[in-house]
Amino acid sequence: MPKLSDKKSIFHRLFLISEKILYICIGLGLMIGTGEIIFEGFKALFHTFSYKTFSEGAINVLDKFLIAMMFLEILYTLQIIVEEEYESKCLEPFLLVGIIALVRRLLIIGFEASHSEIFNPLKFKYYLLEILTLGFLIILLTFGVIFLRKNKREKGNG
Repeated sequence: MPKLSDKKSIFHRLFLISEKILYICIGLGLMIGTGEIIFEGFKALFHTFSYKTFSEGAINVLDKFLIAMMFLEILYTLQIIVEEEYESKCLEPFLLVGIIALVRRLLIIGFEASHSEIFNPLKFKYYLLEILTLGFLIILLTFGVIFLRKNKREKGNG
């Protein structure tokens, strides 16, 4: 008769296998989505000058390609999860995805604020507040990445 620990071990292995299969399915979906977003980005780049203002076209192109970069960073994170041991998952790619998303939003806000046709002091105040918040979050996540890399080096050398 199998021991209880054997049953837990079999269940644990089955769970890990199904988890990896699901990560692979998510990765395939992200690859398809990334390809579509990159295609849309090139279409937007081709039609940049057909917008009412160049700024609108540039924001659209920038938005598409930055989202594609976020998707690629998420794919890289999935690659690390699938290839590495379960216990040694890496947190750094998640922080990098967050930094890319924050920088994307920061660039979009900065571009919208500087290319607005009508100056609205209240809207500008909110833009500045959001830029300040995003900048602070980017700095925090960057320190998180630096801390993780420093920890990896110390564990590797120690």
